[in-house]
Amino acid sequence: MNTQSNSAQNAARSGPGKRPTGGIVRPGSNWWRRIFPRTQAASLSPWAAVLRILEAALFVALALLFSFWATPADPFGVAGEFPWIWIVPAVLAMRYGTGIGVISVLLLLLSWFGWSYLFPGGSGKVFPQVYFLGGLVLTLLCGQFCEVWNARSRRLSAINSYLDERLTMLTKKHFLLRLSHERLEQDLLSKPLTLRESLERMRALTINQAVSAGNPLPAANAFMQILVQSCQLEVAALYACDAHGKVLHQAVATLGQPAPLDSGDSLLLYCLQQQKLAHVQTIAMPHQQSSRYLICAPLKNFDGSVFGVLVVEKLPFVALNEDTLQLLSVLVDYYADGVQMSGAAHEIVEHVPGCPSDLAIDIVRLHRLKANTDIDSALVALVLDDDEISRDMFEQIKRLKRAADVVWEISAGAPANPALTRNILITLLPLAGSAAVEGYLMRIEEVMQAQFGGKYLTSYAQVHTEHMGHDSPVHMLEKLVQRCVV
Repeated sequence: MNTQSNSAQNAARSGPGKRPTGGIVRPGSNWWRRIFPRTQAASLSPWAAVLRILEAALFVALALLFSFWATPADPFGVAGEFPWIWIVPAVLAMRYGTGIGVISVLLLLLSWFGWSYLFPGGSGKVFPQVYFLGGLVLTLLCGQFCEVWNARSRRLSAINSYLDERLTMLTKKHFLLRLSHERLEQDLLSKPLTLRESLERMRALTINQAVSAGNPLPAANAFMQILVQSCQLEVAALYACDAHGKVLHQAVATLGQPAPLDSGDSLLLYCLQQQKLAHVQTIAMPHQQSSRYLICAPLKNFDGSVFGVLVVEKLPFVALNEDTLQLLSVLVDYYADGVQMSGAAHEIVEHVPGCPSDLAIDIVRLHRLKANTDIDSALVALVLDDDEISRDMFEQIKRLKRAADVVWEISAGAPANPALTRNILITLLPLAGSAAVEGYLMRIEEVMQAQFGGKYLTSYAQVHTEHMGHDSPVHMLEKLVQRCVV
């Protein structure tokens, strides 16, 4: 059960720091990456830049020494059929970019002047302009190729990271939905709320109660009550961690009457060291030391740092099984994600009443993505009246929602006639620029014309759009809502 539970926990908890990455692993590529680290130039420290320059100088020097040894009379290959020495600047430029390539060209140029000065009677007496001009053009082309593909690689990495985050959340929600459906028949009579409803309330509480110094783990009591209902915990405590990952001794929330925290407990130390859920039957624990706790589960940020830990002292013997451990791991991750995003989404929910928490969280994520990698996303709002055709169009547009989109439905009164209700549908289009927004509106227009006999959407709906990056997330959403209701 230990191996299965560990694998189940690893599948359930897919934090950003531990997520598996797809791709092909090429044999022998590790030593090449250690020699040629592909660090982006924008993130290089001055010391790393100096090391790259020294590395370029070393490769140029080795190439020159080999050329002097092979053809002492013409080490630069000016009179040869092919100037092989230009392969070194081309490779450096293709690996590191135009800057290192130009530096290697300058080193070759200085070497040629030094060689012609030391050996004035050699073939280097006349400066070969075409030779060095051709080498410089080749190096610039390779450097431009490197920079273009590095920029594309950064954009694709950022997009994949966002999609991986969305996939992780959807996986957790799917697992929780399956468990909720399995327990619905058993718990419907005894429990007033389903598991999904409890989690939605907890997510709303974490966003409404922002993280602060006096409230490091918002909605902690609600989280513990969900654990009681779902995992049958009897005695447990939830502790916060400081900035260095050290567990604070004051419990944020408790179940039953737990004893004071034992910071030197072997199971707790193993949990914090491995940053994963650990229980008394964990085989990988060193020397199988005795522990006062049955289960320890860390709360991790997206960057992998631990900001809290759950310790369980007592639960029924039959509850310590693989299903309970997997469910507990997913619930802890779900709560940690909510706490992580609560501070960012709290301002949006506070200034824009009624905004769904999922929409606020994704707006913050995509705004950060736009600021870091210049990847566009957009908000599209459709405002329709409350007549029969408009209502039918509104329902049809809702069915056209893609899996990646997040929607928010609003009902508001018209400014000219407050008694007349307007239906507003705000859709968040992730990773969508201006062309994607136009394609989205054209797709809706085509469906409306086919569904309603050639009626145009623009005759019944007002369209408002906002693109990420032009304003802060709060002001952007506030302006869009005001434009829809005015």
